[in-house]
Amino acid sequence: MLPLALIRRPLTPAQADAIMRRAWIVPACFYAIGVAAALVLVALIALGFPALGLRYGLAIVCILLVAFIPAAVAYARAPRRPPEVTAATTRQEDRTVTELMITGDATFARSRNAGIAWGLSSIALCLIPLAFSSSTKNGFLMSLGAGVFIIYLLVKVPGLYFPQPRDVKVQKFLLFPEGFAFAEKDILPRLKTAAWSDVTGVGETVKGMTAIRWTSDGEDGVMWLRLKDPGFSYVAFERLIDYFASNPRRRRVLGTDTGVDVVRALLRGQDPDA
Repeated sequence: MLPLALIRRPLTPAQADAIMRRAWIVPACFYAIGVAAALVLVALIALGFPALGLRYGLAIVCILLVAFIPAAVAYARAPRRPPEVTAATTRQEDRTVTELMITGDATFARSRNAGIAWGLSSIALCLIPLAFSSSTKNGFLMSLGAGVFIIYLLVKVPGLYFPQPRDVKVQKFLLFPEGFAFAEKDILPRLKTAAWSDVTGVGETVKGMTAIRWTSDGEDGVMWLRLKDPGFSYVAFERLIDYFASNPRRRRVLGTDTGVDVVRALLRGQDPDA
């Protein structure tokens, strides 16, 4: 996540959460820059500078500010939206297997994708009159390009303008009695797994990457995890990992529907054994 990725010093889970609770500062700064740019353009137009390009520049800035309002609000409110915990039952050979899934909130991702789609489409349409002002040929080519671009998005990615939760990719964690797994995207997406018996605890967060320490066969190691959803709490994640790493007898609950309530309690900071 952007605020943590800019910090080079190691952060404890509590410090990382404190920074994410002030996540509203990021969209506020971007909007302050956008408003300042709009005011500068208005001032230049009022002072009599060549107005055509400035007016279209002002229109583009205003379009971007309006298009990303839902995404900015969703990002600022993300720390208040805890992830969802569900149980999934599958059939493997001759037995039924239940696994728990922690899924990040999709509100910010949906608003961001919609903002990009509406913003780019509006800018493309806004540039058509500017192109016609230079020549009819340029206006025709710009109209054709904007039309092809918008139609392509509507046909290829129909859920981009009004995305639903199923249309966006959010971070997920899979919990099972033997360990946990999560997807990590480097050059190619890959699935990382860790056994509860090997995990020794959660370390510090450096530049947005959280260390998960493990030991196996006398060898110590670190697995790095990037929490991508602003709604994930670093303290809650540490509490969850430490609980099952230090309580072998409680790991079996992750293979049952009852585990949903246990995991929810841990994420909320409640007593899972109450």
